[in-house]
Order: sequence, then C-alpha cells, then structure tokens
Amino acid sequence: MKHAERILAESARLATACTACGECVKACPMPAWLPLPPAMPEATAQGMRAVLLGEEPNAEGLAFVAACTRSGSCNAACPEKLDVAFMLRLATMRVRGAVGEAPRVPVKDDKGWVSRVKAFARMTMTEQEQREWT
Repeated sequence: MKHAERILAESARLATACTACGECVKACPMPAWLPLPPAMPEATAQGMRAVLLGEEPNAEGLAFVAACTRSGSCNAACPEKLDVAFMLRLATMRVRGAVGEAPRVPVKDDKGWVSRVKAFARMTMTEQEQREWT
C-alpha cells in the first residue's frame, strides 16, 4: 500500500470511529489561541472529521488541525480511546496536500517534514503494519 493510500485508509477508519464529541478539543491547549471566535467543541471536532473524510471542513476545524502542537492532551480525553494525536497528524498531512488534494493551509518549506511524519507514523503502527507500509 502506498503512502497516500495508507493516509486515506487510516483517515477514513479513524474518522468513522470518532463521534465528534469534542472532548479532544476541550483538552487541547490551542483553541484559546486560535484567531477565530470560540466554537462549540463538537463543531470543531466535526471539522477535523471532515478533513479526514476529504470533505469541506468548517473554519474552526481547519484552524484546530493547523494549530496542533502535538501536546497529546487530546488522547487521554478521548472517550473512544482513539489516537487523536495521530488523527490530527493525518489531518495535517491532508490539509497540506499530502494525498494530492489542494493544500488548505500554507505549507512551509520544510525538507525534514516527510522523515518526521514517517517516524511519527511508525511509532503508532504495529511491526506488521510497518512491514506492509511501502
């Protein structure tokens, strides 16, 4: 499975499992710093899910994805026990155009970005998944 296919498959799997309850948004330190009026946490989480599903996200969800600092506060807050930090990483890749979609947020000229993404992805995969990820 190619990288883009893996990103799409994992995005869909996690978005389907997510209930968009907003607990991850409530636990995150970043929403207070976003340049938007405060939104309901559920609406923000729904925007993140929309990114993962390749749908048009709301402004709050898009800002939430772009602002992620990978604090990990979201993971402990998720009642579904999802790896929300990984979901946000996948969403970040998608909004930056990693699977051929038009970028929705500015993309920095960061030559080390791909290697860091691969390293992060491998930390969340089993050994079998790593062998299958080509």
